[in-house]
Amino acid sequence: MKKEKPTSGPGSRQPTLKLPTLMPDGTKVRVHPLLYLLKTSMGGQSKSDLARVIGVKPQSLYKWETRCKADRNFPLPVTRAILIAGFFGVDPHLFRPDVFKVPA
Repeated sequence: MKKEKPTSGPGSRQPTLKLPTLMPDGTKVRVHPLLYLLKTSMGGQSKSDLARVIGVKPQSLYKWETRCKADRNFPLPVTRAILIAGFFGVDPHLFRPDVFKVPA
């Protein structure tokens, strides 16, 4: 039986993060910010459209979505976090607070 690798923290290549719970619209959420935005802010576009804009295959986006469901603090890849933030019109710190600082 294959052992699952952790998605963040010890044993993975990703840092341990604590993602914000307050969304840009003021809503407090318990789910990963990406999941919240996918549910509330797609504006008539599909996940395939998002995947095309950020330059990945839809399978990659679905993989991240699954990991976000399993780990509320799953760190998205930095370069993709920037592009996803641009797609939704939010600050990248929402997905990677370890790299991007909240503007003062």
